[in-house]
Amino acid sequence: MHKRLAVVFFCLGLVSLLAFMAGCGKKERTIKTPEGEISVEEGGGGKVTFKGEEGETTYQALGEAPTEEELGAPIYPGAQYVQGTGGTVKGTSEGEAVSTTGGQFTTDDPIDKVISWYEGKLGAPVYQSTSPREASWMMGSEKDIVTVSVAEEDGKTTITIARLSGVK
Repeated sequence: MHKRLAVVFFCLGLVSLLAFMAGCGKKERTIKTPEGEISVEEGGGGKVTFKGEEGETTYQALGEAPTEEELGAPIYPGAQYVQGTGGTVKGTSEGEAVSTTGGQFTTDDPIDKVISWYEGKLGAPVYQSTSPREASWMMGSEKDIVTVSVAEEDGKTTITIARLSGVK
């Protein structure tokens, strides 16, 4: 399970990088490998598709902030979306659809205030430290996992939310 989450977060980073590097206009490039085909849509979409024997997996960068509904968790009021950190990965795992969506948000509010707000919405965090100050929540069901992490970074409070759906 941890390996799958690590792969998903790596893919989200890849999607963000592709979105950042994409210029204006659309152009699709397909690369054939022994394992399958990789299609890269350049320009504004930040989309990568891998087609292989086990199905198709698409990585799509989000140009705008993901919604609370897409993330499966509340976004702290007034928090600003960090452009380029949102992405969606869709594919299949063992024949079933799997997707993940994530994004990062920042606020100038003190971390204690943000943690308290999330405690009111999500309950006690599953992980909390005092130095550096941070907290994390994990919730979900058998096929839907949502993580929320709050940390201090560069004088701001950073909130990272990710949702993995379709897991077994």
